[in-house]
Amino acid sequence: ANLPPDPGAAGKVTLAGIDSDNDGVRDDVQRWIVMNYPNSEKTRAALTQDAKAMQQFLLDAADPAKSYANALQLDRSLDCYYYINPAIANNVSAKLKATVLNTYLRSKAWLQADQHLSGKFFSEAQDEKQGCDFDPDLMAN
Repeated sequence: ANLPPDPGAAGKVTLAGIDSDNDGVRDDVQRWIVMNYPNSEKTRAALTQDAKAMQQFLLDAADPAKSYANALQLDRSLDCYYYINPAIANNVSAKLKATVLNTYLRSKAWLQADQHLSGKFFSEAQDEKQGCDFDPDLMAN
């Protein structure tokens, strides 16, 4: 896979980090996805979808309406994981979240966005596959 360069310490200076290929996923996160899940195209696709939702959750942390909309996207991503491999869904998402929240500023933004979700309701997915922004059935692994 073509990986962006390692952003190093410069990638931790701002909330947005560095996304040199402008795909919505920070370079450090994109590298982590490929290096940790090289043998599963489906898992990489689900992680990429989730990483985009997590990044947007951080960037919109000050806006209650956007925080809720982004939380719905995070929920969809988890549904997608459950469709692909329910045995590892929570574990994979938790590992990605730990990678995304690799600075104090990012953790603080997550908590700010999360506070906007108090009292909000989320419905259960009827079809977990619909949570995927891609068709996992078309991928070999």
